[in-house]
Amino acid sequence: MAAAGLLRMVLVTILVPVLAAMTAAPAFLDSGSLTIPVGEKGPWRVAVANPGPAVDAQVRLTGPVAKVLAVSGPAVVRLPAGGVTDIVLRRAGPGRAVAGELVLVAESGLARKQVRITEASWLARYWAVPVGGVLLLLVAAGVALVMRRRRLVPEATQGAPAAPGQEEFTHSDEPVEADGLGREEYVRELAMLAGSAAPPLVVGVFGEWGTGKTSLLKQVRKVVETEHPHCAHVWFDPWPHQYDGNPVLPLLHGMVTQLGLTRREDVRRTLRTISEVLGSLVLTASLRISVTDVRKSLDSYDETNFRVRSERTRLDEHLGTLIAQALRARGKSRLVVFIDDLDRCDGEQITALLEALKLHFNRDNCVFFLAVAKEPLISAVRSKYQDMPVDNYLDKIVQFPFEMPRLPDPAFHDYLDSLLREQIRPARDLLAIGLPRNPRTVKRFVNVLILQDRVARARGLADYDLCILAAVLLIRDADKDFYDRLSGDSTLLNRIAEDLETASTDQLPDWNPLPLGIVRCLLGMKRAVPGDVSSYIDLVKASPLPRQSDEVAPEESLPRDPVSGAVPSSVFLERLGRRVDLVVGEEGELLPSLARVGPEPQARRVTPEEVMGLWRNEGLLLTGARGSGKTTFCARIIRRLLAQGGATPVYLPVRSLRERSGTLELRLTHAVVDQYRLSLSEAFSLVIRENVLCVLDGLDELPSPSARASLVQELLMWQGQTGTRVIVTDTGRIAHDRLVRGGFTVVELLGVPEVDAAARLRRHLTAHGADYGRLRLPEGFIRSPEALAMLLASSSWIDDLPPDPVDFIPWYVNRALRRCATEEFTADQLAEALRGLARDPKHGPGETFSSEAAGVRSVFRQSGLRGIEVTGALRALVEAGLLKEAGEDTYRFCHELILEHFARRSPA
Repeated sequence: MAAAGLLRMVLVTILVPVLAAMTAAPAFLDSGSLTIPVGEKGPWRVAVANPGPAVDAQVRLTGPVAKVLAVSGPAVVRLPAGGVTDIVLRRAGPGRAVAGELVLVAESGLARKQVRITEASWLARYWAVPVGGVLLLLVAAGVALVMRRRRLVPEATQGAPAAPGQEEFTHSDEPVEADGLGREEYVRELAMLAGSAAPPLVVGVFGEWGTGKTSLLKQVRKVVETEHPHCAHVWFDPWPHQYDGNPVLPLLHGMVTQLGLTRREDVRRTLRTISEVLGSLVLTASLRISVTDVRKSLDSYDETNFRVRSERTRLDEHLGTLIAQALRARGKSRLVVFIDDLDRCDGEQITALLEALKLHFNRDNCVFFLAVAKEPLISAVRSKYQDMPVDNYLDKIVQFPFEMPRLPDPAFHDYLDSLLREQIRPARDLLAIGLPRNPRTVKRFVNVLILQDRVARARGLADYDLCILAAVLLIRDADKDFYDRLSGDSTLLNRIAEDLETASTDQLPDWNPLPLGIVRCLLGMKRAVPGDVSSYIDLVKASPLPRQSDEVAPEESLPRDPVSGAVPSSVFLERLGRRVDLVVGEEGELLPSLARVGPEPQARRVTPEEVMGLWRNEGLLLTGARGSGKTTFCARIIRRLLAQGGATPVYLPVRSLRERSGTLELRLTHAVVDQYRLSLSEAFSLVIRENVLCVLDGLDELPSPSARASLVQELLMWQGQTGTRVIVTDTGRIAHDRLVRGGFTVVELLGVPEVDAAARLRRHLTAHGADYGRLRLPEGFIRSPEALAMLLASSSWIDDLPPDPVDFIPWYVNRALRRCATEEFTADQLAEALRGLARDPKHGPGETFSSEAAGVRSVFRQSGLRGIEVTGALRALVEAGLLKEAGEDTYRFCHELILEHFARRSPA
C-alpha cells in the first residue's frame, strides 16, 4: 500500500504538470486498458487527473461492459483543479467476458479508457469439474435421503400450503408485449399507420418517464409482424451507442444484424463503404491537432476536404442501396424502425439522430417510430439552437406526433388491483388516491411497499399498521417538502387528523393536498393516525425508490447548466412579492429611516433609492439594533428591484441555510427550495443566474461567532468568484470589519427619527379624538419601525384608551387579549399560550415560529387548544396586534417589549 501511495504521488507530481502543458482536459492517469478477470469481485479504482480548473464531469460505461459493471456514486463528479479523483467501479451483473469503455465527459474535453473483462486461465476455469462431480454425488445421496424421509411423513401433511409470503413477491419492471392498460385500440391504429401510411414518415411517441412508451412500441411491433407481412422491422436503442461518432452507423449495423443479412457480401460491401465515409467524417471532426500538425496538414487539407465532400454526396446513394438490398433480401417493401430510449442520450446525440432521420432516412420506403420524453428533447434542441422555436424544429422532423394517453380511472384501478398481493390489499384505497397515473411508478411503488411490509413484520414493529406505512411512503415519493417536515416533526399526520376532527363542515384545514387527502382517507377507513410516525420514517427513509429516473444525478452533483440566464419563474416572483408585502405593507405609511452611511459620523435621513445609488457592485451591510428596521429596509430595496426588472433579488433568512456539508451555492439552493417551494432545478438555476442579488437577513441569528465568521468568509469568496451582489443584515460587529475590507458599503440603521414618529402618531391620535399625552410609552419605543407600524395599523385601540394616562404595553396587551376571546378560546388560554411561547428560548426577540411546529402545538395543547383551534387563535392574535405574520404559516411577536411582557409576567 505504501508503494502504491508513493507511485500515485509521483504520478500526480510529474504527470499532472505534463498534462497541463499539453491540454486542460481531464485524463486517466493510467492510459492503458483496465483488465478484470471474470471471477474478481472488486471494487476497482481508476484515477483521473484534472490539470485545468475545477469542472463537473459525467462518468459513463459504454458497450457490453455496462451490463456487468457500474460506476459507484453519482453520475456527475466534481474534478478539483490540478488534482486527482478516483472513479470507483463495482460489479453490477453476472461475470462474463465482455469489453467496453469508461468515458469521462467534461466541458474541457473527453477521456476514454478501455475496460475488458477476461476469462480466467484453463486451470482456474475448469477446476470445478472434478469438485462438481463429487458435489453431484453428494447431492444425489441427499435427494435419496430426503425422498426416503418423505415416504415416512404422514399423508395428512403432504398437502400443507407454502408459508405465507414465500411466493414470488415483486413485479418485473421490464416492458411488456401484452396490453394491460386498455391501449389495444391505440396499438392497432399505430400499427396500421406503420403499414399503410405514405412514407417518408416519422411518428413521435411522446410521454414522460414510466408512461409505457417502450411497451407500446413493442406491442405495435408485434402487430406489424403478424398483420402487415410486407413490413420488415428493426429495433434500435441509441443509448449504448451515444458516444459513437455518428448515430447512422450503429443504426445501420443494427438493421443488417436484425434482418439476418450479415453474411450477404453485397450488403456487407455497401455497409463498409458507408462506414468509411462516416468514419472519415467523424475522424475529421474529432481530431485534436497542434499548431505544428496544422502547418503540416495545410497542403493536404484541400485534397481531404474534396474527398469528404464527394463521399457526402454519395452517402445518400449508398444508404438507399443498402435499404433496398435489405428489403429485397427479405422479400419486403417497407422498413419500420422503432427507436427507443433516445431521451437517455446526451443532447448532442439526440439532435444528431433527429437530423440523421431528416437528412439521410427521409425515404419512400421507411417509417420511423421515435419514443422520447419531451423535456430532454426540448432541452437538447434549445441547447444547440437557442434562437430556433422548438415546435418549428420538431415539426420539420416529426410528421405524426402522438402523445401517450392518460390512464383512465377504470384502467388504473384494474392495473393497481392486478399488482396487489393479498397482504397489502388493505392499502388499496390509499394507493388509489396517492399514486400518479404512471404504470412504472405504480409498479415500483407496489414492489417497495411489499418489501417494506415484509421487513416491518420481520422486525416486529410496535403497533404496526400497513396503511400508515403506505401513507408515509406515498408522502415521501410525491411531496418531498412535506416529507422533509415530517422527518423533522413526526407528529404532523396526527395534527392533520386533529385539524380535520376539530374543523367545522365548511372549513378545510390549510395543509398540503396530498397529506390532507391521505389522512382523510385513513380516518374514513377508521384507521387510527398515530401521534408519532418516526418508526415508519426510520424504516422507509433509505428505501431505493427513484423519483424520476434511474439516470437522475444526486442533489450534491448538480450540473452547471446554461439555464442560469433564464428568466426567473413567475411563481418565485409572486411568492417573493407576497413576502415583501407582508414585511413592508403600504409604502406611503412608512417614514424615512435614520442611519449613518459609511464613515459618516452624523446620522441622517436616508431612503432606499439613496442607498442603492451609493452601492454599486460591492456588497451592502445593514447593521443596527433589533427593531431598527433592517428587514423592512431590505424589503423596500427588493420591492424597487422587482419594479425595475433588472437584477433578480433572492431574499433568505440566514437561519434557513442548512448546517450541512456542501458548497454555499448548494446551501443557498436548498434554502430557496425550503423558503419558496420551488423544485431543486428551478432553485439552482435561480442561485447561479448572472444577474442575481442575494439578500441574507439576520446574520446575528447564527448560533455562534465562529459560525457567523465562517459564513462571512464563504460569502466573500463566493462573491469574488461569481461577482454576485450580496446584502447582509447584522446586529453585531463580528462581521463588520471583514465585510468592509471586502468592499461592502455599511449603513447603520437607527430606526426612524423620533420627531417624525411622534408627529405621525400625534396626528393619528388627534384624528380619532385622543390626546398623545395619555400614553406613557417606553423610552425609544416609537423609534422602532415595528412599534410605530403596530400603533398605526389600527385605530380601535385608541377608542379604548382610558381618560387618565396609562402605561402603554401592559394596557395594550390586556386589552388585546380581552378582544381576542371568543367561544372557541378564552383570554386566559391565549395568555397561557403566549407565555409558553415567550419563555421558550427558541422564540427570542426577532425570532419566528411556525404554526405547525411540534413545540408550538404542544404549547397550545397545554393551554387547552388543539387542531384547527390553534390556527384560529394565531389569526386572532395577529388581528389583535400581539403577533405579526412573518411568512406563510410563520409568526413572531409584534415587538420585543410585548415578548418580554409575557416572558416575565406571572399567571393571574
